[in-house]
Amino acid sequence: MVEPTPLQLLSLYRQSHWITNVAFQPIHIVRLDERTGNLFILAGVEESIELQIKPNGELL
Repeated sequence: MVEPTPLQLLSLYRQSHWITNVAFQPIHIVRLDERTGNLFILAGVEESIELQIKPNGELL
């Protein structure tokens, strides 16, 4: 089983805080893509926010 890196988790925390507490949008799914190692976030009222976090914590 692949696990997120510490840098990904820190970035996930920051992005989740921004999405829910600043933009006031719901988060629908957070998933680790085992092929790329990227964390995927799907958010927004109409599921229109898509973010990917690379293993080094960088946003795509």
